[in-house]
Amino acid sequence: MIGKFITAVLGIVSIKFITNYLSRSTYGEYTTIYDYTALFAIIADFGLFTIAVREMAHHGNKIEKILGNVLSIRTVLAVAALGLGFFVTFLIPAYRGTPIPMGVGIVSIATVITLIAGTMSSLLQYHLKMFWTSIALSIGKIVTVGYIVLTITVFYPNDPAAGFPHLLTAWIIGGLITVLITYRAASKLAVVRFRFELDFWKDILIKALPYGLALMLGTIYFRMGTIVLSLLGEKEQVGLFGVPMRFVEILQIVPHYFMNSVLPILTASIVVNRQRAEKIVRYALNTMVTLSLPILMGGFMLSWQLTAAVSSPEFLTHRAADGAVIYGSDLALRILLGALVFTFLHVVFTYVLVAKGQQKLVLVANGIGATINILLNVILAPRYGFVGAALSVVGTEIVMFVTLTLLARRYLSNIWDLPFIAKTFVSTGAMGLVLWLTAAPLSALFHTKSLLILVPLGAAVFGLSMILTRAVSKEMVRLIIQKEPAKDDPPPPLTP
Repeated sequence: MIGKFITAVLGIVSIKFITNYLSRSTYGEYTTIYDYTALFAIIADFGLFTIAVREMAHHGNKIEKILGNVLSIRTVLAVAALGLGFFVTFLIPAYRGTPIPMGVGIVSIATVITLIAGTMSSLLQYHLKMFWTSIALSIGKIVTVGYIVLTITVFYPNDPAAGFPHLLTAWIIGGLITVLITYRAASKLAVVRFRFELDFWKDILIKALPYGLALMLGTIYFRMGTIVLSLLGEKEQVGLFGVPMRFVEILQIVPHYFMNSVLPILTASIVVNRQRAEKIVRYALNTMVTLSLPILMGGFMLSWQLTAAVSSPEFLTHRAADGAVIYGSDLALRILLGALVFTFLHVVFTYVLVAKGQQKLVLVANGIGATINILLNVILAPRYGFVGAALSVVGTEIVMFVTLTLLARRYLSNIWDLPFIAKTFVSTGAMGLVLWLTAAPLSALFHTKSLLILVPLGAAVFGLSMILTRAVSKEMVRLIIQKEPAKDDPPPPLTP
């Protein structure tokens, strides 16, 4: 979690520099490149990281076989899928004569490198040594952001057109650093090499197929707003939508990161000890509530300040010369954070189904979500621009939450800690009240620097309120501070 916080901060720093460097229209092209590439990258991902971790949990004596073959499968899929995506860019009329095809080619190379590093980290995930992955990602991100900053401030400060390819190439350089560090850490635990055992390929792809298709559908509905707006030629709308979506993209990794750590233990428990599995999921849901509600409240209250801190004034809500209100990325951020709460919660249920071997049900849920999202975007995005795209995300995430909750209830039922959730709501309300009273006067005095006061203040109020309401129990504190887990307790990584 600390590693994800570091990379999140670095990501926000890069957004700040890039949005001040590029116009809204050019930033729209930058956003389109990444969201378009992601549609093809998910074919290479195919859920194989999660399936690999689960298979390692089931077959601890075949770790090198699992890792080597999954590494080969993902690499082959990545080259094929991203190569196809690069070719298709030249066939799309809206992308002709723009930097998008060139950008997709560069980002595709970076994506292949990232997928290789991610596959090797599945071994670290199985051994619960993800701190090495965090170190690798953090150092790689530092290199990437450092190159971006140098491009903007030193190499091409007054020539965004010439600097644009370098903003993308930076991800290749950082990715190579990440691969080297991850390989060094993983190779200490097992032999890391490509393996081509075709019988195993067939077996693992059949197991991964439902979950892989589910992830593809999930990526489609997550990126569809950007794709629809870009196909309409609305580059500025894509730019306005892209700033808050980068926030959401950074944050929505957190529940997946957390639940991948939970997965080996949940997989081992869900078949033989339902009561323990329910306890694990209950703690996981408490964690998601504890993380998502303060993010929603803090982001809602400080949306203008946050957007101003990571972008330029042209991305902010403002009044035109005639007095009309021109809405900006801060409004989209408020809307999208509402969706993020449901994302944090339904990710838990996705992993419950994966642990139970019910990837087909995840596919059903994501199929429903993708269908709803496409319909909403086709209806709302052309009429309401980035606001319509943001509302489409909210509607989709609510549908996903309801669907996955109902599907997971078949296997685990006693998972909701309602007293804890109620106390978290109270603590979040206290935090919101304090921010509502202090945000305006502090922002008037310090502008975006007020975040240095407001964010710690909000966190302190929330934490203190959680203690006063006794939402944080003695058991939780004991699980956090103990060196060895008690016999019947889930290990420390599961605690909020």
